[in-house]
Parts: sequence; C-alpha cells; structure tokens
Amino acid sequence: MADDSVLAADELWGALAAHRLWLAKEKGGRRIDLSKFSVEGVSLRGVNLAKAKMVGARLVNCDLVGANLHGADLFGADLSGTDLSGANCEDTNLRGAQLKGANFTKAQLSGADLRSGNLLVDGGATALRDKSEMHELTLSGANLERAKINGAVIRNADLSGANLRGAEMIGADLSGTQLKGADLSGANLSNADLSGARLDHAKVAGAKLDHVTLKDTNLFGVDLSTAIEGYVDASNALQVDDSPDAIVKLKALITAHGEWVATGGAKGQRADFSGADFSGLDLSGSKLTGANFTNAKLRGTILKGASANLCNFNSTDLTRADFSGAELRGAKFTESVLEGALFREADLSPEVIKIKGHKDAVYPSVIADCRFSKTDFTNAKADGIKVENFKLSGIIADMDFMDLIQAAIDAQKELAVKS
Repeated sequence: MADDSVLAADELWGALAAHRLWLAKEKGGRRIDLSKFSVEGVSLRGVNLAKAKMVGARLVNCDLVGANLHGADLFGADLSGTDLSGANCEDTNLRGAQLKGANFTKAQLSGADLRSGNLLVDGGATALRDKSEMHELTLSGANLERAKINGAVIRNADLSGANLRGAEMIGADLSGTQLKGADLSGANLSNADLSGARLDHAKVAGAKLDHVTLKDTNLFGVDLSTAIEGYVDASNALQVDDSPDAIVKLKALITAHGEWVATGGAKGQRADFSGADFSGLDLSGSKLTGANFTNAKLRGTILKGASANLCNFNSTDLTRADFSGAELRGAKFTESVLEGALFREADLSPEVIKIKGHKDAVYPSVIADCRFSKTDFTNAKADGIKVENFKLSGIIADMDFMDLIQAAIDAQKELAVKS
C-alpha cells in the first residue's frame, strides 16, 4: 500500500482484519498502513485503528464514531467532515491535519498532537500542508487534556465543555471559537488569539495568558485572577450573559418597557440598560423607544428594524452594531463608538410628539463627538439631524445623506459664530 490511489473496499477490510491480528500479536497480523490512501463516505464505525499508519490519508466525510485511533499517526491527514464522536484519539498524531467540519464530540484526545506540520510530497520538495486547519470543528465535551495545539488554527470551532487542562496552545488561533464552560486549568495560551471567542464560565486557574488577544472575547463568569496572567489586556473583552435565563429576563424587561411606552407610563416600566453589555445579541424588531443605553456595550448587537426612537446611546460602544431599517428618530449619540456600525435605511429624522392644546414637541436626532470608521449610513433618513464634530471621511453614505450632514455642519458653524 505505498502508492497514491483509492483503496478498494475489500482491500480495506482485509487490511483491517490483519491489523486486528497485529494488535493482538497473533500469527498473520500486519500493521495497517493507510498512508496517502483515499476513501470517502465510508463507514468505519467502531473500527480499531490503534497505532495505525495513516500519514497523509484522506478520510473525508467518513463515519468513525467510537473508533479506536489511540496512538495512530494521522500526520497531515484530511478528516474533513468526518464524524469521530466518542472516538479514542488519545496520543494520536494529528499534526498538520485538515479537520474542517469534523465532529469530535465527547472524543478522547488527551495527549493528542494537533500542532501545525508540513507534509511533503515524494522527494520532499513541495509542502502540501503547513497548518492544522480546524475551522468549524466540533469538539464539544471532548477530552483534550495535555493536547498539543501550539500554532493550530481552530477558528469558529465548538469546544464548549471541553477538557483542555494542561493543553499547550501557544500562538493558537482560536478566534470565534466556543469555549463555554471549558476547563483551561493549567493550559498555556500565551500569544493565542481568542478574538470573538466565547469563554463564558470557563475555568482558567493556573492558565498562562501572557499576551493573549481578547478582543470581543466574552469573559462572562471567568475569574481571570486565578490565571497566571502575565501581560493581559482585557479592555476590549465582553461580559455578556446570554444564558437562557438571562435572555428570558431581558425579553421580559423589553416587554415591560413596550407596555410603558404604549400606556404613557401608566403601566409597565421604563428600561434602563445603562452600563449593560448586550454585545452580539439579536434584538431585531425590539420595541425600545426611550430606553437608556448610556455607557452600554452593544458591540456587534443586531437591532435591525428595532424601534429605538428617543433612545439615549451616549458614550455607548456600538462597534459593528446593526441598526439597518431601525427607527432612531430623536435618538442621541454623543461620544459613542460607531466604528463599523450599520445605519442602512435607518430613520434618524426628528421625533415629533403631539401634545393636545400645545405646540408639537420636536426632538431632533443628535450625533456628536462620535468615533467613525466605515460607518454605513446608506439610504438613511437624516432630515433635521443635529451634528457636532462629525467627520464625513469616516462614513459610507449616498450623496443626499452627505449633503444633509454638510448642511447640519454648516448650521452648527453659523450658530457658533452668532453666539
């Protein structure tokens, strides 16, 4: 089995039978060598491939549920889309392996080597793989104790509830990865990238976090004081409780607030979300008119089509928040971070409140002293908006919106001259 080819089914099962004899040290046994061979969509459920040679093997979309791969050599192998739920992968060599979409739920991976690695073609001239690719990998509840993951790329994977005690993860890219409830006690995460990762209630006692990147990382319920921190900048980390109970309570607050608005304060209760962290939550279509979000964090929060008229967003972090199609009449944005925020087709016109027997009360929307960078106002309504220190260079908008903002800027300058 030395040449690259597609392994015939009868040849595979014969090799597996001989491998079982080899493991049992019985006559006629021979260690299986699937190096560089290719199979796809094959069921190998529960098969015993302990100590098998599988360097560069291609086992795509296969069923390896409950398989025994203890000590197997899968250096540079392609296991994309393969189901290894409950498999025994202890001390398995997975360096440079391609694991996109693979499922390792509740698999045993203690001592496994998932670092980057180079697999060379015959002659050693051409590198086929130089990274362990583990995008969208499912490792929920997996045992990765003492696993070697230095420099591995594990973006957008699911490692929730995984055991990573003592794992070596130096320089690993774990951006966007779910690590909720994971045990990272004693793990070495120095220089790892945890941008956008979810570490809710993760254990980090004794973990090394020197120069770890924590931008938009959710650290709700994480006690960093128990870690061996080194240099750690958590200023851009999040503290979002998105547990089922917390979401139910939030929805109840929004409902009560909607009732407060509808009854003019006779029923319900006004929502005060000042200082809250709702980053990444989906609040599309919510009735939030008049709510207070001062000093809140809404990084990446989805507020599409929300009714947020007369809301106070002063000193609020709205980085990449999505207000597309939202009602923002009379809303106030002062000293807010609007970098990457979307206001496409949002309504930033004045809010007009009719008062019986009196002149209508007009509340213009205000955007003052905000930070802009690729802030998108395409097709947004902004008649009568008030602005201060508004930098047109930091926004994306159509000419009508630009003209309205320029007119508001000119009006502000004229007012300043007269005063």
